[in-house]
Amino acid sequence: MKKNNRYISIPSRLSGAIGIFGIFFFIVGCSTNDSEQTATNSSVVENHPNKDSELALLMRKMYAETDSIKQLIITNEGIISKEYIASLEKIHTAIPTDANVKTPEFKAYTELMVNEANALFSNEQNKKEGFNNLVDKCVQCHQSFCPGPIKKINKLRIN
Repeated sequence: MKKNNRYISIPSRLSGAIGIFGIFFFIVGCSTNDSEQTATNSSVVENHPNKDSELALLMRKMYAETDSIKQLIITNEGIISKEYIASLEKIHTAIPTDANVKTPEFKAYTELMVNEANALFSNEQNKKEGFNNLVDKCVQCHQSFCPGPIKKINKLRIN
């Protein structure tokens, strides 16, 4: 009988110790998991291959503004603004992540986009078509210089 009590008491002590260590590792494991999730979430939010160059920041701003203009055209509440065109013209002078991007071809594409934006501003008749032409110019430029956001840019089209 003593043998049996002895065997029972050892596991009881071990189970208490295991329980304490188990709680400790659970707490540590949860806090590590939370910090891993935070790191994962922040890396998703900050996943911009062109980092924060002046041109990359301008492109992100232009996307948001273009999406707003799309909504104005869809609801017949507005059209492109001169401020938007002025922002678009800044593409010529914005500093890119890679200086080799600023080629004569790049300049030609940005001039085409500015011309398309001016045409959209002047034409009240075919706002949808003019807007989609502007989006086409954005896609054409990105096909040559930065293809990553093309799928996102294509979502700007008005169907």
